[in-house]
Amino acid sequence: MRYIQLVLSGVVASALAAPAFATSCDVTDISPTAMQCSGGYAGNVLDNNAGDVLTQQEGLLALGFVWDGTHFGDLPKLSSLGGETTIDFPGMLHGITYFGIHVGGPHGGQTTFYKFSAGEILDTFSIHLASSSDAVLYYSAPAAAVPEPATWAMLVGGFAAVGGAMRSRRRATASFG
Repeated sequence: MRYIQLVLSGVVASALAAPAFATSCDVTDISPTAMQCSGGYAGNVLDNNAGDVLTQQEGLLALGFVWDGTHFGDLPKLSSLGGETTIDFPGMLHGITYFGIHVGGPHGGQTTFYKFSAGEILDTFSIHLASSSDAVLYYSAPAAAVPEPATWAMLVGGFAAVGGAMRSRRRATASFG
């Protein structure tokens, strides 16, 4: 009897320690196709409570991304997606990007984490999952700054002014020597 109690307590402890998986993920769940995915964690773990943060860290670490679990409130989060299939985080995405998404279902749905390349610049991407509800953007490389036309005009004008000053200075020096 004591042996059965030990086995049952071990099973319960391991069930509490490891997050449950609803189903596995697939890199073709999103467009552009993900490089990797992790999860299919049971329920919505895209919250700031300690257990959910640990699950998020585990899911992201499986993709090679280390998140320290702090500043969750500062991360771009889309709530109440209502089944939307186009994901549009604020700002542009660039380079390697990491995000998590929760999709609903009859038993609380599941949360999955993805790593994909947004290329040079990407505004939106698509998901091929039913019942999207929440999404969190953990990282996207900063996009290279593209100067405004007025900035280019000032830059060219500055070069012209410097060139003109150097040319007139050269003429003045040459006429005295």
